[in-house]
Amino acid sequence: MNIVLRGILTLIFLAGICIIPAMADTASEEGGQGWYVIHCNVEWAKVYLDDKYVGETTLGALTVQVPAGSSYQKIRVQKHGYATFTDSLVKSPLQDEIVHVYTAISPLPETTEAVDGGDMGWYVVHCNIEGATVFFDGLNKGEITRGVVYVPVYSTATPYREFTVKKDGYFSYTGSVPTVPGKGETFDLYATLNPTTAPSPGSTIGGDIGYYKVNGNVDGATVFFDKDEKGTIEQGSLLVQVYVTGTPYKTFTVTKSGYLPYTGSIERYPVKGETVNLYATLATDLSAPSSSETTPVQKSSLLVWATGIALMIAAIAVSRAQK
Repeated sequence: MNIVLRGILTLIFLAGICIIPAMADTASEEGGQGWYVIHCNVEWAKVYLDDKYVGETTLGALTVQVPAGSSYQKIRVQKHGYATFTDSLVKSPLQDEIVHVYTAISPLPETTEAVDGGDMGWYVVHCNIEGATVFFDGLNKGEITRGVVYVPVYSTATPYREFTVKKDGYFSYTGSVPTVPGKGETFDLYATLNPTTAPSPGSTIGGDIGYYKVNGNVDGATVFFDKDEKGTIEQGSLLVQVYVTGTPYKTFTVTKSGYLPYTGSIERYPVKGETVNLYATLATDLSAPSSSETTPVQKSSLLVWATGIALMIAAIAVSRAQK
């Protein structure tokens, strides 16, 4: 009998070793914590919150545990060879809440220029008109493709003073170049072109034109605004023209065979000549929850499993001892 009882106590003790840490970890995680799940189209991209490094993306996302109601203001995502992504953080996670943040970075073009001016950075010129030509101090630097053109620059070279973007049928845009990017850095410049002639009354349904730039991680994915098909994502984005006085769209959906569809809300409509960015990340299997979502479930399952096994073994031992 004593041997049996000692065995029972040993089993209960071993079960407690599994149960107590699980309960302690669960309690600690519930103490005023929330999570950001930061999605990105590029693996091993470095993520910064208010310039504080918090990790790298893997399998399309990075989960960051933060104090509930934390006051982070901005996010930066970067990787060597890609244009840096920066944006404001509009929402902080509450206790036990998960806030999803979607980002997308685009590869910088390779350059074969001789390195005679020092380390290289890039200007990224954004424009709402495809095929517009970009000039820096009168020098042709290429045409806008998929909303951007990359202009390499040496950080020790003579700084440019201004850039101009022009296309036939549109008023040219000229802006100043306020700084020089450092080695491996990018600096964004923006230009909005407006048509030189107003459209005829019957040619546009909604009036003045604005744009959405849908950024996605899967090329060839089809984009829908509400139920209207708008085209496919190529080289990471799709530029969608809309009439700013037309009936506003409410949702956008991105789909492709082999991936689960993504649907997001359209919360802001562009004004005339403006481009509003939208982001979508497609995954092959969204049924598998993120690590931050599975941890409480796994620990809860461990607690139930360990307790059940210990009680079953104890009951069998007691039954045999009574015979």
